[in-house]
Amino acid sequence: MERRVLSASELTEVQKSIMRKEISSAEILMEIYDHYISHLQEFSEEQFSRELFELDQKFSYGYCHALQSKFNKEAKADIAKTQWMVIQKYFCGSRWLFLAGILVLVFYISTQTRSQQELGILLLSPLILLVFANFAFDYQNFKKLRPIKKTFKGIGIPIYSSLARPISERIYLPVLLAQVLVYLPKIIFPNLELAPFLSALAGMITVLLTLYAISLLEVWKIKSKTALI
Repeated sequence: MERRVLSASELTEVQKSIMRKEISSAEILMEIYDHYISHLQEFSEEQFSRELFELDQKFSYGYCHALQSKFNKEAKADIAKTQWMVIQKYFCGSRWLFLAGILVLVFYISTQTRSQQELGILLLSPLILLVFANFAFDYQNFKKLRPIKKTFKGIGIPIYSSLARPISERIYLPVLLAQVLVYLPKIIFPNLELAPFLSALAGMITVLLTLYAISLLEVWKIKSKTALI
């Protein structure tokens, strides 16, 4: 049987039916929506209401939220796994030259610094990169989610990308980590004199943050080809 095109009123009914399930993950939302549309196109207008009811029984509120919860956990694990794979690549093959170049450059700059302010600027450089990346990431994510939010306008809850959220969290992580590295040693070891080690410590942290930032940008590039990010 040839698939038919659903009418505007039928599409509205489908959207209202799915909105009642209060799904916030854009990926799960579109997967269920596409399944509804694909299924209903195989039936006549007279069969539409019955088939929509059957779909609602199958994709119940609880079932949809179980799917969403599972996908959120898988997405978080997938981003972590992908970033770790990217980082590992810098220690093998031709990329080790790139990593060696970063090491040499950063440690050279750190040895030339003459004050804590200059070391602070060195440490801030990868964080500034992440800040600009975050603006670009949020804008790109906004553009990709806009059609979905328009389709389900009035859903009453925020719609987000399950794959974008863990990347966004990882962008903010170094900022929190930097605060911990600055204040924690002072709290635990108040009499510890770090001045002789500041250059080497700042260089090491800068390299780690730079590698972290670059790997996260590459994860974004990889996932943006197939995901809503």
